[in-house]
Amino acid sequence: MNAKYQVVLLVLSLGVAVQGCMLKSETVHFAPKLEARQTDVGKGTVLGLEVADTRADKKVGIVGDPKMKFITVTAEDDSPSAVYKEAANALTKLGFKVEPAPDATDRVLRLELRELQYESIKQPFTFDSKAKVLVGAVARNGGDRYERTYETEETSTTGAPPSQSEISQTINRLLSASLNDVLADKQLMAILAK
Repeated sequence: MNAKYQVVLLVLSLGVAVQGCMLKSETVHFAPKLEARQTDVGKGTVLGLEVADTRADKKVGIVGDPKMKFITVTAEDDSPSAVYKEAANALTKLGFKVEPAPDATDRVLRLELRELQYESIKQPFTFDSKAKVLVGAVARNGGDRYERTYETEETSTTGAPPSQSEISQTINRLLSASLNDVLADKQLMAILAK
């Protein structure tokens, strides 16, 4: 009986050690999916669109044990071009004629990636994960201005460290939800469509 118990402990220890050794640097690739339906809210008006990563710390988070062995999660690039492209397509479906936002444009929507966080902290037998995304939207049309922050977050527990694709899927799911909240904001759309 004692020998069986020792074998079980050895197998569990090896499993935990293998999990710790599998950690490697991870990179989030931006690929949000927006759900705009074809409408004529924008009535063909020209809208300047700008997307910026305004995070002070470009690190997204960590996976592992912060006191021992962990890896850093970073974003793919500082220029979120995939976010711009997806937002422009969605706004076009809403009836706007989207162009890059030059300084002279009166009607502008600025989307800001204000916070991207992902932590998967190793516990004795699990990884507790928490992700959070904050997207800011600043709408200007002539003398009118509207600003709001859209936040989404998620928590989960798994038996192994998350893979790069799982981290990217989580961040992009939350990013998509925040951006969809921007598009669903009637007050923001009313200012841009006026």
